[in-house]
This record gives sequence, structure tokens and C-alpha cells, in this order.
Amino acid sequence: MKKLVLLISSIAFFTFSTYAQDLRAYLSYSIFNTPDNEPYVETYLTVNGKSVAYKQLEDGSYQGTVDVQIIFSKGDSIVNYAKYNLSGPSVSDTNAMDLNMLDVQRYGLPEGEYNVEIKLKDKNRDQKEIVSNDKFVIDFPVDEVVFSDVELLSSYEKSDEVSPLSKNGYLLTPGIFNYYPASIGNIHFYMELYNTVPVIGDDAFLISYYIRPFESEKILDEYIIRKRVKSSAVLPVLGSFDISGLPSGNYLLVVEARNRNNELLSTKETFFQRYNPGAQFNLNNLQVLNTQNTFVDKIRSRDTLQKFIDYLTPISTDIERSYANNQMETAEMDELRRYFLNFWLERNNLDPESAWNDYYLRVMQVNKNFKSVASEGYKTDRGRVYLQYGQPNVISEQYFEPAAYPYEIWHYYQLGQQRDKKFVFYTHDIVTNDFQLIHSNAVGELNNYRWQTIIYRRTWDPNSIDDAIIPTTWGSKATESYKQPW
Repeated sequence: MKKLVLLISSIAFFTFSTYAQDLRAYLSYSIFNTPDNEPYVETYLTVNGKSVAYKQLEDGSYQGTVDVQIIFSKGDSIVNYAKYNLSGPSVSDTNAMDLNMLDVQRYGLPEGEYNVEIKLKDKNRDQKEIVSNDKFVIDFPVDEVVFSDVELLSSYEKSDEVSPLSKNGYLLTPGIFNYYPASIGNIHFYMELYNTVPVIGDDAFLISYYIRPFESEKILDEYIIRKRVKSSAVLPVLGSFDISGLPSGNYLLVVEARNRNNELLSTKETFFQRYNPGAQFNLNNLQVLNTQNTFVDKIRSRDTLQKFIDYLTPISTDIERSYANNQMETAEMDELRRYFLNFWLERNNLDPESAWNDYYLRVMQVNKNFKSVASEGYKTDRGRVYLQYGQPNVISEQYFEPAAYPYEIWHYYQLGQQRDKKFVFYTHDIVTNDFQLIHSNAVGELNNYRWQTIIYRRTWDPNSIDDAIIPTTWGSKATESYKQPW
């Protein structure tokens, strides 16, 4: 989870699964506040109906049930918890057992830093419970305009109904996933804005929300909406975008509040992925771009230009990577020059040449430091992370731990609006210098909560014991180094 400058953590997402026939469940959660400053966490849990064992009831129908336990703790103290059974609808036709179970709960929590532990167990199957943990912060300053988390929705409608799914006159059906395939043509969201009355008063202000690529600060012009609003004790923000034309890639949905002087009062963002192979790269800018008398015009060698474009891979969007890969060998030099110039204009319209020169120096650095036996530095996992996010604040190098493969843990104090983000790399052989990324808690990165089992497979077989407990052999320090890299 992350704590922003003015706001609190963004939506979190867990997947619970072990093997193909085991329980598969998905949970996300968002943090909201009340006019009386009584924050609460709202959890959204869905269980895949096909992964649940069903029991026949007395009336002949079938029903699946999952034991749920959730604990919110602060330090060594439990602040709130719940333990309950989540039962799906009873069905008479076993072919209808793919119906998913959906559950929404709310838990009051005062401000502070928390650990949340979720345990799930299929009540009708003799298997171990599935456990996952996460950390988050609740912080709603009373003297600042502040957003709640962004709640992604699958649908919404106006309603006076009072239920766990209703807020401020709307019936909201949560969207558990932040993945949008081509079959989904819209993205809906709900959030709330607090403290506008004491901070802004009666002045009108602006709410804006837009979509931008995860890898770039460039706002997509066709995906921005602005609304003029008035203060309220709790101001609901309900928005939608038609994303039928949005290409495949990683994106951020960003929401901002600005005063009449266009000063930023508060902002919030959430990550989502789009898969839409039918959408194509926008060629309009390239076709009218003139590269004469620019720094790109000085690049005369096709091999050099192709290499420079390949250097952009770590910081390119998915659609840019796809276009470059498809056009690299067949496009004319002028088209490649236009693409290269447009790439840097998108990132620094005032001085694209300086942006490229600064990036090129970083590429040379990673090619020197992270080159492996098989790959240039910029093509390695460490090189990609360095180029995309910059120099980490701390690198913990553990090359000679007796029970472990060599590994590194990179710690970033701040990644954009994300805080306290870490990357874990490992290699089978330090001589190759080929460190692979096996876990990160950063948004959009590979996440594996059992990453320690990969590092310790050098001396330990996790399949030989009943539970995936990290070994405690002499010198084992991966978990400690992850918690506090040094």
C-alpha cells in the first residue's frame, strides 16, 4: 500500500490460490472516511464458484461455503476482526456451480498503520487455509482536502436502498479486478472527497479525472473529464470512461481536485491493465511531425537509430513497444526519426533533446553495471527497473548467505506517489550477473508473496514439507533484509 502526499493508500488486490483444483478467491479493499472523521475499510471479496466444493442440502440442492477470517492489527494489538461463513447461492443444477460468491464488509478503524491478515478455507474440503497479509496506512488530515481510495466498479445505479453496496444515493457493484479485457468497454469508479467545506468554503472548485500511461506522465487527451463542483461534507465522485478504443497497456486512472487558481488540493490514482489487441498506435502525430533541424536529424546511421529506439524499451508503453517492434525493420528512416522525436516530445515537450541525453547516460550506466553473460544491461531485470524508476535509495546485496542463492533487495523510499517500494532479484550464479526479478510490492510489478522460497531452493525443497515456512538455517536473513534493507 502507499501513502500519498495528501491522501492515503490506493486500492489493494490479493489473489488466493494454490493449485488448479484449490480455492480461488480475490480480495480488494478501499479506505473511506465519514463526516465525523471515523474512517473505515471496505473489503470486496469474490470466490470463484468453480473452485469451491459443494455440499448437498436437505432439500436436494447444493451449496458451497467458505470460512473467512480477517484481522486488522496495529503492532501487537488486534484493533478489529471478523470471522464468518460466506455461502454461495444454493443450486439444483451442478452445471451452475460456476456462480461466484460476492461479499462486501466494512470495518471501523482509527488512523494509524495497520497489518491486515486474511484467511480463507473451503468448509467442505479437507485442505489447509489460505493466508495472505498486507500493510496500509489510514491518514485523513482534518485541515486538508483529501480523497478516499478509488473504488473500481463493475456497475452502478441510483438507488435509495440501504445495503453494504450503497453509498450516497448509489447502488455500487464493486469491480474486484483491475484488469480490463477487450470484452469490457467501460471503466467505472467511485470515490469521496472530504473537508472541502472548512478548507474551501463556498467557492466552486474543479474535479478532474483522466487516464495516462503508467510509464509516462502524458495525459491522454481523449480520456479527460472536468467538472465544476461545490463544497459538501462528503462529496461523492462517480465517473466513467469509454475505453473501447484504449490500446493494450498499463495505465493510471488519476483524479484531482483544484481550486479556482488551478492549485492542486488533492490527487488520487489507481492502477489498471487493459488488453485490447484491436486498438492501434495513433499515427496522427508522426505523420505531421517534422524532424529537420532537430537533434534526431543528426542521426544518419539506421543501425544507430534502431539501437537508440531499442534502448527506449524499458520506459515505453505497451503500445509503443508493439509499434516499434513491428516497424523497426521495415519503416523508412524518416518514419523512425519521427517516432524517436515524438517519443521524447511526449515526455518533455520543451526540451526533448536533454531528456534523451539524460536517459542515454543512464543506459550507458546500466549497460556497464548490469551486463550479464547473455544480455546487455538495459535488457536485464535490474537494468529495466533502474531505467524505469531510477537509482534506488538502498541496495542490500546478499551474495554469500549459506542457504540462499545470491540476491539483491532494492528499496525505494518514494516511487512517484508510491512509498516504501522494494524489488527482489536473485541469480543461480553470481558469475553470470544475471539477476532475475522475483518479487516487488510496487504497483504493476511482479508480486510473489512466497519469494523467499525461490531464494532458498538452493538448499531447501519447499515441496518436502507440509507448509511453506521460510527456513531458519544459520545466516538466513532474506526476510529481515526485506523489512529493513541495509
